[in-house]
Order: sequence, then C-alpha cells, then structure tokens
Amino acid sequence: MTQFLRRPQPFRQIALGLALSVGVVSLGACRQAPESVAAPAASAPAVAKTPAERPAAAVAVAPDAPPAFMAGLKQDMPYARLREAVLAAGWAPLRDPACWDNVGGTAAVCGALPETESCSGDGACLLWFVDPASGRRLRVSAYGPYERWNVSGEESTFAVRSWDLRPAATAAAAACPAEDFDAFLKRFASDAAARRAFTAPVVEVGELYTDAEGNDASRTVYVPADAYRDFDMVYRDGAFHHEDVKGAVDAAALPVKIESPSANVRMVRFDYGMSEGNSYRFENRGGCWTLTGDPEPPSP
Repeated sequence: MTQFLRRPQPFRQIALGLALSVGVVSLGACRQAPESVAAPAASAPAVAKTPAERPAAAVAVAPDAPPAFMAGLKQDMPYARLREAVLAAGWAPLRDPACWDNVGGTAAVCGALPETESCSGDGACLLWFVDPASGRRLRVSAYGPYERWNVSGEESTFAVRSWDLRPAATAAAAACPAEDFDAFLKRFASDAAARRAFTAPVVEVGELYTDAEGNDASRTVYVPADAYRDFDMVYRDGAFHHEDVKGAVDAAALPVKIESPSANVRMVRFDYGMSEGNSYRFENRGGCWTLTGDPEPPSP
C-alpha cells in the first residue's frame, strides 16, 4: 500500500524525475555496519500451536559465499555496468527514505537511482542494494557526475570507487502475538512493539516515479524495517482507523478487507478517501505472521 505522492512530504509522497541537473547538494551521513566481503581500497496453514519465537539475537548473520556477479566488479568500472549486473542477479534497490534530505536541493538522483543513500556536492555517492532472498546487502561508493550515469558514451564518468557485501540482519526474539490472523492484525495495528518485532528486515514496496519521457510508472524497491513508516492503520476502540503521516488518526472506522491468496499469505486492503494502492502483505514465517510487503503503488 504506499501512497507515493509528491515531495516535500515523507517517503510515500515522492515525485521522482530522471532528468538530473547538477545543483547544490549536501553530503548525507553514511551507514555503518561490519565489513565482510569488500572491494580493494582506493553489504493458514495452521500456525504453531504454541506461541512462536523468532530466531534469537538481533545480530548479523554471517554471509554465504559472495554472489557470482561480484567476480566481475572492478574499481573504476562504470557504475551503470555494476548496476546492470546486480539487478540481473535478482538483487533490488534498497531505498533510503532520507535520501532527499541527505542530498538536498532537488535531489533528482534519489529518483533516478532509488538505491541512493547520499551524494555530496562533488559527486561522491553511497548506494545500496539488497538480495530479497537472503537479506544480504551490497554497499557501493561511486564518484563523478551522477546525472550522466546512463548517458550513452559517458557512462564511465560516474565510476565505482569501492563496494562491500554486508550480512543480513535478523530480528530479535519475540513471542507471537496470536496464531489467528485476525487477532494478530489487531495486535499488530495497536502495538508499536509488535510492529517492530513482526516486520521483515526489508519490506518490499511499490513506488511511483516519473520516467525519462515524463510518464508515471511504477517499480519495486525494498525499504529497511527501521525506515519503513507507511503502515497507515491503527486498531483502537474495537475498530481499525486510518493514521496519516503526521500521526493524526481519523475517528471514523476504516473498512478493512483481508484476502487469502494462499495458506501462508494474507493481503490486507482498504480504501481511504481518493487513495488507491492501500495494501499490505503478511506471510506466515516460522510459526507467526510477518509484514513483508507494501507491494501496490497508488494510482497517479
């Protein structure tokens, strides 16, 4: 369900443009995480009968062997070539909703390259990808005029400086709020701690953007759980209600539809005002339900 409208509102209100112009930008803070595999210097069926717990410890999981595409990565290669190889391997952009604040100005790079975390005024950028299957992350630093990253004949001007593979993070152990999905959803929507514990480490999100021809289009990105803010439902006083991006709760009850596309998947949908694309996907993982997706972008 994400309503990606237009800036300057938070993440869901995004106007993304592929035509970039060099402007005044500010250097955003970079994420810190343990290094693992790095580049050269220059990552219903029935639910369990007893309340389940997640795998213990909120610690990094040691990565397996590096993905095959990493063998072809080279320092100073065009970023466009690295990006093509990473996406072809089934990895996806890891969206940082703070990109627009990190970059500053029009921050067009945040729309053109949704994996961007930050870019400095001199063109030093930090970008992230995630493997949806394993949760491993790839951090890439690149340098140059990023507005020309995919201009024919000029791709080499925005070049790769370094990269490193980061292990997937796991959630802390937590008792399952409820085996029955309806009861689980009420608890999930009423308890911030339950939402934190039972949201996947990365959430699949459908977002709108503006393509090179100026048309509205949609694409899939992933958002880290600690940055995902687009669950717009609360449960209180015996009913679901809509909550906006500022935390204001509509007093009117919100009609919610629950669909079961398979035994282990539930889709939760609602209509609110003129908005469309309000949907969430929950999956039964390890004996309890987990929010894994906000997969349908809103209508333009």
